[in-house]
Amino acid sequence: MAYQPNMQGNIIPGRGSHPQVQASVQASGDSRILGYLGRALSLEFSAGQHYLTQASLSKNRNELNYAEGFVVLANEEFQHANLLTDFMVTKGVVPAGSVLSSATPSSSIYEALRSCEAREIDLIQLYSEATQYCHNMGSIDGHSLFNRLFTEEQEQLARINSWLQDYQQSLQVQQPPARNFV
Repeated sequence: MAYQPNMQGNIIPGRGSHPQVQASVQASGDSRILGYLGRALSLEFSAGQHYLTQASLSKNRNELNYAEGFVVLANEEFQHANLLTDFMVTKGVVPAGSVLSSATPSSSIYEALRSCEAREIDLIQLYSEATQYCHNMGSIDGHSLFNRLFTEEQEQLARINSWLQDYQQSLQVQQPPARNFV
């Protein structure tokens, strides 16, 4: 038997029994799209952690309806992280270590909702940019994923804004009317 350059096998047991795939081939794809995926994954995990923190703080303040809403938001963000991870794996890469932003404390539901609003805006901005980039580069699957996440984050932001509006209206109802002596 003659030596062939890409021949299967090796003299070391176990080594060479499977074809070796070069890392550059495995990590195929546009590096900028991979960057968007990594950043999105970090933001989604950060948002999920933040929402769970807000749920705990709300429970502490006995605002159970908001606590439940924050848990729902956290679960949605973790589902987004799952979608991003699945997409990355189909592209032949696994996520690198995510850097999470710290959850911020809140002393009222108003502060909690404003901090959640800021996180949603960050995600929307990222997905808007990523969607446009994928469209320009002709990445149909990337465009589809980022556009879906963009839409879902907009829906979450609308829900948070609705909660803010409801909360502010409830404060106005609870306050006694201003008295006028005229």
